[in-house]
Amino acid sequence: MAVSRTRVNPEIPSTSGTTGRRYAGVDPEERQRQRKARLVEAALAVFGEKGFHPATVRDVCKEAKLTSRYFYESFDSMEALFRSVYGSISRELMQVTIVALAQCPPDPEKLSEAAIRAFLEFIQEDPRRARVGLIDALNVGEGMNSLANKASQDYAQLVGAFVSQFFPNLAELGLNPTIIADGLVGSSNRIATQWVAEKCKTPLDEVLHNCVSIFRACIEMAQRGSTPPP
Repeated sequence: MAVSRTRVNPEIPSTSGTTGRRYAGVDPEERQRQRKARLVEAALAVFGEKGFHPATVRDVCKEAKLTSRYFYESFDSMEALFRSVYGSISRELMQVTIVALAQCPPDPEKLSEAAIRAFLEFIQEDPRRARVGLIDALNVGEGMNSLANKASQDYAQLVGAFVSQFFPNLAELGLNPTIIADGLVGSSNRIATQWVAEKCKTPLDEVLHNCVSIFRACIEMAQRGSTPPP
């Protein structure tokens, strides 16, 4: 198995703890699941502080308080670990966003504000998430690029569904809800990336107001096009 120069070579796999025997009332599969979760949590700390490329297996294992043989029990490379961390963050953000939307009145502007606030609060609460999800995800490799693009598409589809629901006549205005949704998600990601790069110095409400203004401009344009002339 090829390992990059900044990584450590795997130790010889051990069969200890991999039999069917229970230990302290926990079966081997559950112990492995727990170790994997510890590695993912540790990797978020390491990637969030150092970034992906300078980080090593040794760094992650030290943070997780596990030996490298347990690393290779769950992951075949640092790239695989990064994908797992990224996937965990993406799923958590999607859940937070859906909850925020479910608690919001069915108004396009209020829904936009709720979703963007949830996004900004999510990364402000733990800026390491932004380092992984918005910055390093674009520089890890081709496989990670595909995963990041898929996550962006998922959010764009969520936005596009609301756009189509509230403004079903967009095609009559020459507008494509898919393209608009991609642009809205892209602008929010760009603003959030710069915000995190500046260590979130700008107050959240100011960043939120500027993000929402872009959504509001699209909403107002669609509403004008939906209103029949007098």
